[in-house]
Amino acid sequence: MKTTVYNSQNKYGVSKLVREIFLGFKEGRELAFRLFIRDLRAGYKRSFLGVFWLFIPPFFTAGIWIFLNDQKVVSIDGAPMDYAAFTLCGTILWSFFAEALNKPIQRYQGAMGMMSKLNFPRESLILAAVYDQLFSLLLKLMVLIPILWSLGYPPNWNWITGFIGIIGLLVTGISIGIMLAPLGLLYGDIGKALPMILPFVMYLSPVIYPLRAGGNLALLQGINPVTPFLEIARSSFGSYGFILWQPLWIWSVVLIGLLLFSLLVVKIAMPIIVERSGS
Repeated sequence: MKTTVYNSQNKYGVSKLVREIFLGFKEGRELAFRLFIRDLRAGYKRSFLGVFWLFIPPFFTAGIWIFLNDQKVVSIDGAPMDYAAFTLCGTILWSFFAEALNKPIQRYQGAMGMMSKLNFPRESLILAAVYDQLFSLLLKLMVLIPILWSLGYPPNWNWITGFIGIIGLLVTGISIGIMLAPLGLLYGDIGKALPMILPFVMYLSPVIYPLRAGGNLALLQGINPVTPFLEIARSSFGSYGFILWQPLWIWSVVLIGLLLFSLLVVKIAMPIIVERSGS
């Protein structure tokens, strides 16, 4: 008979956990894809508008601000591209980030029953969240590209740089979402607070107005990890200059560390949370 001994000395070794995380991603690829396909079919089966719900919120937000700006209710000057294209680009990119932040929490919440009964790589849930976002990105680009083209911004080679920003938004959202997932599973307040917090944070980000050069708002934009990634993506689509190279590289390094740290936190916390939920 094989005997396995668990002790506090080797249970949470960082190197061991990192190996298990990468192994979990490798072994969970097929399960992640199956979860993605299953939930994709189920998610829109009883919805009349289906995948259009991916576009309605950002289009609605952009439409309000375009209307207010046209009617001079608010005056937003200095946009480096046509304001309609500028705002639409910003809201769609922001919605992509916000979805990426919420997805890990939603995935873990939806799989609590499965985690308490079955032994499978938990990393497959994170991969499924990434698959969700890649599908969402594909649909968003299928709508955004023709609109930008019609507004005078046809696709060009600069758009390749824009995907750096999109990947950055994905990593930023997923990393924060993974970090919040254990708290979101323990306390329902997290899931209720995010829909209120994210719109507020959006208005502190250069989504519907250009970057500020001074003042408190410029300071908040400077420490916002979304700002450089959103700006490099939008500047590539709109063919205007990008000036936030230093924050871009700094946040890229920080987010790689945050992603690894978040994965370690979830790896350690999830068995405890599942056990607590099962009891």
